[in-house]
Amino acid sequence: MKIALGICTYRRPVELEKLLLSLTRLTDIEALHIVVADNDEAGEGIAVCHKLADNYPFPIVALSETSSGISAIRNTVAMKALSFEPDFIAFLDDDEWPEPQWLSELLRIQATHTADLVGGPTRPEFPPDTDITLLNNPYYGADMKLADGSECQLQAGGNFLIKASVLKKYAPHFFHEAFSHSGSEDLAFFTQLGNDGHSMRWAANAIVHEPVPESRLAPDWLKQRVVNIHNSRVRVMQHLHPGPLASLVRLMKTCALATVTLAISLIAILLPRFRESAQLLRWKLKGKLSAHFGRKTLRGETY
Repeated sequence: MKIALGICTYRRPVELEKLLLSLTRLTDIEALHIVVADNDEAGEGIAVCHKLADNYPFPIVALSETSSGISAIRNTVAMKALSFEPDFIAFLDDDEWPEPQWLSELLRIQATHTADLVGGPTRPEFPPDTDITLLNNPYYGADMKLADGSECQLQAGGNFLIKASVLKKYAPHFFHEAFSHSGSEDLAFFTQLGNDGHSMRWAANAIVHEPVPESRLAPDWLKQRVVNIHNSRVRVMQHLHPGPLASLVRLMKTCALATVTLAISLIAILLPRFRESAQLLRWKLKGKLSAHFGRKTLRGETY
């Protein structure tokens, strides 16, 4: 079995090195071909790969992608990984690190269910003394919290495995350029695969971890993230399901959300424990409404 691992990096040399070193502790994996694409002209990520290459247990190919945006670099990584003719390709983000059983668990679920794609949880690692309301906030990390082996519709591209034969069908533009600077290019990709009938499963024990820096604890960062996510989700559906009827259904759902948001916001005036939920709903509604009115938000974070 041949396995390739694709990693996109952008101005995170320290985090990338931590990720690459963590891969040496993977269990039950004897052969792995790693592809790292750097989206920054300085090439710090490429330098990290060159530094580790001589004593590293797996072959690493490092290349540069000069076109800006997450879609372009994801496409570059995917095409290069396919060139090694693997059976499966896995993907991780450059600021994550996997637990030792991560890849073997993805492969186990794939083999058990003959799935086309398998995804796993990305769990946030917060600074000490982080407010408890943030610890339970669903907008940090990416964990669908499903039972092991469950059928699912994958959404986040930071932790998944795909059959190379399936990925190859979508070459060379796997991830749509319309979402290069807004994010949700992964959601659009998975939604397209789901529409085309490809099976997806959840590997609850294929765990990776993602640090949450202090800068991401600020209310302004969280607001921008929530607004951007839901703006992008509506745009994904507009892209994949155009037409007046589909647009009307989406608008009706957003109107229903507005009703719920108003009700929870009124309750929160009297019951403070609902204030956090009400705020998240208002940001969610803002993102969706802006997409209905033709506005595209941009992600305010590196990838």
